[in-house]
Amino acid sequence: MQREGPGVAVEILELRVGDVAPALLIELDVRVSGELWRVSLDYKGQETSLVSGDLADETVDYLALLMRTHLFEWWHTKATERVAKRMGVRLA
Repeated sequence: MQREGPGVAVEILELRVGDVAPALLIELDVRVSGELWRVSLDYKGQETSLVSGDLADETVDYLALLMRTHLFEWWHTKATERVAKRMGVRLA
């Protein structure tokens, strides 16, 4: 479970890597504030190279930070930003 301040906690229930090349597509089932969502994080360009070959600890840490940052950005902007709206589907 990841926390951003006292108000928001994100619990990652499942993580799937759909594609790696030419884009890195990661789908996550997350629970936020009692709501269940499926969120797609679609990375292109330099980020796709993060998962090629054996991953060093620093690479895994960076990828986790990147995903965590994008999840919190999505949560806070999904009601107002078109791109963020398309990233998530509420499951329950």
